[in-house]
Amino acid sequence: MSAFRTGRYNPERLPRLLRGVCPTAAVDSVLCVDPRELVRSGKRLLLLDVDNTLLAWRGTEVPPDVAEWVRAVLAAGLQVFVVSNTKRPKRLEALCGALGVPYVRDRFKPSRRMFLMAMERCGRGPEETIMVGDQLFTDVLGARRAGIEAIWVRPVSDREFVGTKISRLGEQILRHWLDRALEGER
Repeated sequence: MSAFRTGRYNPERLPRLLRGVCPTAAVDSVLCVDPRELVRSGKRLLLLDVDNTLLAWRGTEVPPDVAEWVRAVLAAGLQVFVVSNTKRPKRLEALCGALGVPYVRDRFKPSRRMFLMAMERCGRGPEETIMVGDQLFTDVLGARRAGIEAIWVRPVSDREFVGTKISRLGEQILRHWLDRALEGER
């Protein structure tokens, strides 16, 4: 199977059925997401996944470079909101408290509900919002179902929940198609 490739996607290069799971871009890390570029493109709200996006699955501390990046995102004028379906609410509360950002915890992604709740709480619409996450079938698909653009990030770690490992097999298959829609690697 193909390796994780980065760049911007052109969904017009995909069969219509796959466009709903097509991210706007793929990057190696959240640190590769430029908050100034997001603001220039009209984004005002950045939604974030936690596990394997900001820190390793079940991690308890936000890496210093990620915390610094979140501060830069906030300083650029973006609102930041974490969307999570974790079964560990106290951990989520502690992590978001350390980052100084609000969160919503709700039913499993790709349900649109928590994405819509986050936008409502922040007073933003889908065109002003972007999601950053490591999973196609939860983060990207959930965001796209809510009308939100999404940036797909390379997972921070190989250690994952067993259900995530299964969905990664589907990602490997989809990656073959998504690679055809890459307009240029970064």
